[in-house]
Amino acid sequence: MANKRRAKKIRPPYRKYVYRLSFTAKDSDEEDEEQTPTPSGFASWEDFLRKTNGNIREVFVLTEDKRPQGKVWPRLQFEKVDVLFWCLYSNSDEYRQAVREAEAKKEAESRKGGLSLPVEIIVHILEILLYQNRLKPRFLRLLKLFYAITLPLVYRRPVLNGNNFFQFVDTISGKNTIGSYIRDLDLSSVNQLGKNAFVAKLLKRSRPFLEAFTAPQTSFGLGPLIALRSCEHLRILDLRLVSETLNLEELFHSIRDLKQLTHLLFPRSSLEIENYSSISWPPKLEFLRVSGGISDDFLIQSDFPLSIKHMEFAHCPKVAHLGFQHLLMKLGGNLKSLRIQFPMPGLQANSLDTVFIYCPNLQTLEVTVDYLLQSFFDDELLPPLTFKRPLRRLFISSSGMLGTNDKVDPVDLALALSEERLPNLRFVRCTAKLGWDPSSEYVSFIALELEERQGGLYIGY
Repeated sequence: MANKRRAKKIRPPYRKYVYRLSFTAKDSDEEDEEQTPTPSGFASWEDFLRKTNGNIREVFVLTEDKRPQGKVWPRLQFEKVDVLFWCLYSNSDEYRQAVREAEAKKEAESRKGGLSLPVEIIVHILEILLYQNRLKPRFLRLLKLFYAITLPLVYRRPVLNGNNFFQFVDTISGKNTIGSYIRDLDLSSVNQLGKNAFVAKLLKRSRPFLEAFTAPQTSFGLGPLIALRSCEHLRILDLRLVSETLNLEELFHSIRDLKQLTHLLFPRSSLEIENYSSISWPPKLEFLRVSGGISDDFLIQSDFPLSIKHMEFAHCPKVAHLGFQHLLMKLGGNLKSLRIQFPMPGLQANSLDTVFIYCPNLQTLEVTVDYLLQSFFDDELLPPLTFKRPLRRLFISSSGMLGTNDKVDPVDLALALSEERLPNLRFVRCTAKLGWDPSSEYVSFIALELEERQGGLYIGY
């Protein structure tokens, strides 16, 4: 039962508001029709029609900043028009000076909020910060221009680790355009986190302009190898951290179409190849790091490209003296740098003695005294050439095992320097395991001679 004493709700009457589209006069063919009279108040549109008032020539519309906005009556009905002010002060010098001051003030404020440097200089400054590792993602929040410039720089070489890897995968997967900004994809700090599908997805998203790729320690199998085939602009492929066993035949099948590849670093563990004739090397390969399951048969039967200028050997238990010497005879004349790192259990105690003979154009040499004899710097193994030997940097290391501390004597190196058999040598770095005394006569002679050549002798402890 309803409560009759309760106050009733009163609805206000509905009032229909009609919006007038324009205050301009109608066409000539509608002049004879009857028109509903509109009450004309202050500044009504009917007072400014030439048909009703012949003394009006032009109508100016002013806003609060007292600047003319046009010569047509505004379509907005709520805009105010100060006709009296315009008629009295529009042609006065005082009004013009005020308008100029207002324009100058507005222009100064716009310049203050904008950028005073050209875009090219801003891009160059941000690139310098990028190479100094000082480019921060918070720069994206400054301006839209900074966002457009900084976004490709931030994603050019993303810094990935275990904390941001999954967020990075989600970002690349959601937006296809961000992957095209990546030039160097380094996954060396992502350990025990990713999957083969994640690595393959990153390679597919960044394939348009990817130039360098460093594989993670795990999660690099068949899927990422297949994804590498579409990275046409890849120049550097670093697989030295991969702990999983890779099939070299599948690896060469994946990189055979990479025409721009210049640096190739083999994984630490790999399977041997039986059909060496099927190997197709990249045509522009310059740097090769040999490691893993590479054997003497691979070094002897493989047709290495003559474009290789730099080689490294590390973790090669199956490489023996015969295969290494055959490789030096075949490619030694083209090499500019050669590095042999310990351990190489297949090499003999004199496997590196012929390096100066087979590789006369070396500029950088890194050797281990475990595979050298005491006659390494003698005339027979370091003969004079018809041109100045270009060797500039020499690195001598040692395993520290018994019988290796007297393999290389500083007297032999000092004699080679005094006889000008190493005329361009400037930097020598050796380990303290060699037993060189810094205060001895020959070590002091080596240090002074290298200092005169604007170089130096560095003994690591």
